[in-house]
Amino acid sequence: AAGADPSDRLGAGLKRDLLLGAPLAETMPAAFVELLFDQYAPRFETSLVDKLNYRGPEVLWQALVQSGFRQAARALDLGCGTGLAGTVLRPYCGWLGGYDISAGMLAEGQAKGLYDLLEKRDIGELERSTDRYDLIVAVDVFMYLGALERIIGWCAASLGPQGRLAFTVELGSAPVQLRDSCRFAHSRDYVQGLMRDAGFAGLQITETVLRQDRGQDVAALCVVAAPLPLALDLEGDGEAPALV
Repeated sequence: AAGADPSDRLGAGLKRDLLLGAPLAETMPAAFVELLFDQYAPRFETSLVDKLNYRGPEVLWQALVQSGFRQAARALDLGCGTGLAGTVLRPYCGWLGGYDISAGMLAEGQAKGLYDLLEKRDIGELERSTDRYDLIVAVDVFMYLGALERIIGWCAASLGPQGRLAFTVELGSAPVQLRDSCRFAHSRDYVQGLMRDAGFAGLQITETVLRQDRGQDVAALCVVAAPLPLALDLEGDGEAPALV
């Protein structure tokens, strides 16, 4: 099936890789992710928040506050979807942009009026540009990419000197692991090495639960990284007493 449809909109290649036990691709087919979320968009928030107890944006925001974050002049939401993260971030961002591969999801996000810019982009194929951001976030997104070297490198090059990158990944035992859910998981060691190699001097990693899947908690990592050491505010009281 994957050979008959080179774009692999139905994810046949992923299912083949699972059967073989040795994933061949470093990322999910973009057409598969696009079709999945175009179909899912009208019921996305109801399914995710009400049925799966999703709390990704809240977890990410708490981690940002603990890292000493207060506000951003320019922020970018990668895989912004319907704007769940944008709802939390908007009050603290002077300018907020969002990229997503799904036109259906972008339409839902546009209706909320949260973003200054929304663009249909494949975040796995972003090209370097001169744009710089004080904050880049990706909530519950990187599990659709697999290998993260390219996107993390793009983020590192796109942050200003005082910027922060905040994202979540599903927690796995292998560096990059394709699960039965057709989502990728990543190990803590892989993430730590990746961030170090990308030049991030400040790193905060928290184990957490973002949502449920088939009645089970999905273990995850919430990561906040910066080009400079982070001034942590572990009490969340607006004070950042120490550099790490």
